[in-house]
Amino acid sequence: MKTLQINKIIDETDKLNLKIDPDFFKLKQIDAPILRQVDLLLNAVGDEGLKLTVRGNLPTRVVKEIAQCCPALSEKVYLGHTKRFLEEEQVSVMRARAVCQVGKLLKVSKGKMHLGSMAQAYMNASEADRYLYLVWQFGQVNLAYFDRMQESPLVWSLSFLLMQMVRDNVKMFREVSVYCALLIDGLPAVADRVEAEISPDLYFSKNPFDEFETLVKRRNFKNFFVPFGLVEEKGVRFDEVYECCKTDLLQSFLLPVNEIKTSVILNKKQFHAFTQRIKKEKLDINLFDDFCFIYVNFGRYPLEPIRLVVKNLIDTKRLVGTAVSLYEAFYTDFAHAAEQTILYFTRLEVKGGGERGDEMQNEFISFVDGLFMLLPKEKPYALMGSMHEAAFFLLDMLVKVYGIDTTSPDFHAECQKHFDDECTEDIGIALFMMDELVKKTKKSKRITAALEEMTKETLITFVLAVMSMHTSNR
Repeated sequence: MKTLQINKIIDETDKLNLKIDPDFFKLKQIDAPILRQVDLLLNAVGDEGLKLTVRGNLPTRVVKEIAQCCPALSEKVYLGHTKRFLEEEQVSVMRARAVCQVGKLLKVSKGKMHLGSMAQAYMNASEADRYLYLVWQFGQVNLAYFDRMQESPLVWSLSFLLMQMVRDNVKMFREVSVYCALLIDGLPAVADRVEAEISPDLYFSKNPFDEFETLVKRRNFKNFFVPFGLVEEKGVRFDEVYECCKTDLLQSFLLPVNEIKTSVILNKKQFHAFTQRIKKEKLDINLFDDFCFIYVNFGRYPLEPIRLVVKNLIDTKRLVGTAVSLYEAFYTDFAHAAEQTILYFTRLEVKGGGERGDEMQNEFISFVDGLFMLLPKEKPYALMGSMHEAAFFLLDMLVKVYGIDTTSPDFHAECQKHFDDECTEDIGIALFMMDELVKKTKKSKRITAALEEMTKETLITFVLAVMSMHTSNR
């Protein structure tokens, strides 16, 4: 007896770094239009088979039933303007037929459509198994078939990568152009392929990247992710901005691969929690100094593995004996939080975002305020010492990782050999502000409100310089 060979499909998705969540198979019901539409088509064919039209298309009654079953928002707009139900004019029907034929659920012989060799196995399977089977089979379909625009192996090959990327990003509505930018930011080689392989439409698209966004919107989002219930759409009318957002189904379907864990992002609350943990575990830790040591190690791309950062820190402190394991556990958690923080604030959100931008700004302020909270504020001298350590770690990073001569009279040119102009400027501003702060603290007898404000501004330049170093070499 044939089966859908789900384990084999899972093995294949693993090779693509697409991790199916084991708990997904516990779902009894899945809200995805494609499942209902395929069921309708299989039922219409049945054991007796279904006679096709002279042109080999599905009869009108079947087309109408499938087209009106769970239409997407963009499909509802079209259905509201047509009374014709021809297969070649209803993408949802073409899609259901294509995935069934590729998946051997249906076959055509002598003018009739019959159940295929995998139909019985499909109908006997659980809904979760049927869903995964359809997702995998549709990934083999030539997506250009539904829009008759230019062929693009690139867009087709990116389907599963894009699916995982949408899953890993924070849940919010974005324009497709943003998803494309995020994709290219993570895979810079895609930009070269877009320029080499995609031709702009002389009327609608100004350049290959505009055309690329159009193809991704139609093929990956409208004709794949939406009907499979992986994203929801809005702004489907001609005069609206089209946007998509991942669904709970996508969250349940795939495990995270590069998801940023927002629950551990460093802020005032998180810094306080780590401070309390230090007291509880009776650790001898200067949290501000150790943050700076850990943080500057992430001023590179790709990021230094956390285990190496922690090892370097423990080696620097020359920790030995049974206490090492306690410190190692603490620093691993703290370094993970620092890593997620820098990833979170350096994400590429180049377009759209709306209120999310204000939210991230508030989160960044809380991050800086939390850092400021760690600084000693009894005397200006102690404050100066901590900020001097931050400058030392930054300079040490530039020397050891990038081989920059920090004593060179042309330090700016040295930095430009490794970073872009914006990053070089950010590094220069951070070091300048740190130097000015040291001068200010030397002249101060007490910590004034003005000195506190200058310290916060210096902290901002420091954290931004490291973030800039990380993104400059992406």
